[in-house]
Amino acid sequence: MQKFKTLLVENFERMFVVVTLTITIAINYFLPYKTAFLNFYFLAIIMAGYYLGRRQAVLGAFLCILVVGVYVVLAPESFKQERSDLDLYLTIATWGGFLILSGAVVGQLHEKLTLEVAAGKELNVNLQRQQEELRQANTALQEYSESLSTLNRNLQVQQDELSRTNITLTERTEELEQSKRSIESLKAKVEETLYATMDSSVVNLLIEGRLRNEKRTVSIMFTDLVGFSSYSEEKPPEVVIRELNRFIGDMEPLLMAYHGHIDKYMGDGIMCEFGAPLECETHRLLAVLAAVKAQEKMAKLSYPWKMRVGIGTGPMITGLIGSKRQTFTAIGDVVNVASRLEQACAPEHVLIDRDTYNGVSHLIEARKKRDLPSKDGINPEREQELEALHEQTAGNPQDAMLYSRIGQIHLELNEPAEALFYFERALDLDKGNKDFKVAYAEAGMKMRELEKISVRGKRQRVEAFEVVGIKDILLNREKIPQSFYQDFAQATSLITIPSDVILPVEALDGSLGHSKVVALIAYAIANAFGLPDKDKLDIMHAGFMADIGKEIIPHYILNRGGSLSKGEFDMVRMHTSEGVRIMRKMGYENDAILQIVLHSHENFNGSGYPNGLKGEDIPIGSRIVAVADAYDALTSKRPYRDSWERHAALDEIGRGVETGLYDPQMVKALERIMS
Repeated sequence: MQKFKTLLVENFERMFVVVTLTITIAINYFLPYKTAFLNFYFLAIIMAGYYLGRRQAVLGAFLCILVVGVYVVLAPESFKQERSDLDLYLTIATWGGFLILSGAVVGQLHEKLTLEVAAGKELNVNLQRQQEELRQANTALQEYSESLSTLNRNLQVQQDELSRTNITLTERTEELEQSKRSIESLKAKVEETLYATMDSSVVNLLIEGRLRNEKRTVSIMFTDLVGFSSYSEEKPPEVVIRELNRFIGDMEPLLMAYHGHIDKYMGDGIMCEFGAPLECETHRLLAVLAAVKAQEKMAKLSYPWKMRVGIGTGPMITGLIGSKRQTFTAIGDVVNVASRLEQACAPEHVLIDRDTYNGVSHLIEARKKRDLPSKDGINPEREQELEALHEQTAGNPQDAMLYSRIGQIHLELNEPAEALFYFERALDLDKGNKDFKVAYAEAGMKMRELEKISVRGKRQRVEAFEVVGIKDILLNREKIPQSFYQDFAQATSLITIPSDVILPVEALDGSLGHSKVVALIAYAIANAFGLPDKDKLDIMHAGFMADIGKEIIPHYILNRGGSLSKGEFDMVRMHTSEGVRIMRKMGYENDAILQIVLHSHENFNGSGYPNGLKGEDIPIGSRIVAVADAYDALTSKRPYRDSWERHAALDEIGRGVETGLYDPQMVKALERIMS
């Protein structure tokens, strides 16, 4: 049946034509009332429109009309029913029109239905495919859900185990935290105790395991308060302790600013080392500057006593001593020398030995004093008498009795060599004096006796120099020409920043006065360019503070003559930014000054730091300060080299222009000013 249906559908058009012709012929040939059967054709056309479509149905309608029309022409009488021919034709035409219309409408409906059926089938196929995919997805989802449920159960088991572990871990962590807090608290207490009893540098080295017992050259300072003993007897204990603590509170920051290690307090006295435990090439200068500034501070404060200071330099043993209670200290003859210098020093003054003087004489003004005993048994009254007699000889160099009296005192102090020297001078002035001859012979005999046996009390005397003050670097004519000094020396009074701000930094590399010279030369160059007064003052103050950031650079880098490693150079590069930070911390907010300081080490060719600025992008003040800084650096003595001659330094800076380091205009101005 299905095959027949398929065959019928596939050959429907041919069968339709055959059947239509057969029926038309049969109706028109056999039936007498042909008009009555005209509507029969609608059935065929409707079926054609449904099965074959609109086009075939219309063509089929035309075929029917053609066949019927042929019969009407050939046998019109068979279609007549008592009507006229025109009525017949109109009837046939009307019938034919409706027949065509029926075929077209039904064919259109068929095509639309066919499209809808095809779309429906396609949708049905898609729906079946989606249903299959959904079924597969649902199956996968069910499998995943089962896996997830299994995983969730396993996870829950693990969470339970983890929760139990976490509880144990939390308890253990709390125990460890408590132990950590206890250890940190104990560590803080230990460090607090160490810092309270030792210098911070000693504590840090001790904690880091870098504190060594060694022999090195160190400067030792001793201080003592004159009149403190009588003061402590007259005042209540609480007043004495309060005033003493006030004095120590004033001295401690000052000594630490100059990198001194406070060894111990000895009643009203202080023992302090410079150059230990942290080694520093400029320890002599640091010690002397600390002493000078301490005396200046004492003079400004209302203390009921005066201070005397002695400084000695030489090799000694440094390290921790003690069994249970340890302290870092220095041991050696130089300690005794410094102590003797302090005892022989006049109140409000500073005495230094020859070694110390040799290391600072180019920066510190000091006058030679009489030689002092270096061993125990010093007689203060005799030493003061000697001091007075020496001062008298300066005014009376031809007074033989003065030299004889000095010789007698040295003989009483068991110092025959010194006694012979002064008796000989007395005899030179008065050759016939018998008393002088007897004294000279007695001293000679004493000398020979001491040479025959090892005498423990034999005394050697130490050269002593009394510090007058810090030399004015502007008076150095090898660095500062007389004409420059006359024109600009007074400008230093315009510097409003205290020198104590920069002095400890300069002392680290022995560049005392560097800030003053740079400031003054920078001011002179700015003046040569006709800059406004405010700009000149800003440049001067920037030059004065340009190197304050060097305090972050380790002293061994500052005092090294050779090249630096990359890490060391990176540390040096930070000092300009650090200088700005320090100045802001100190309350300096002038942005023009801060920018000059920040870029004072930029090179004209862009190879400088910190930002690598180039040419005119560098502030004019920074370009001026860079040239002034280079000049003073070259013409100043450093621990690792001697100073350059002025014209040689100018030539070197000129070569720096050729290599792109300096602004040519600034260098030309410097050459005009300093030539």
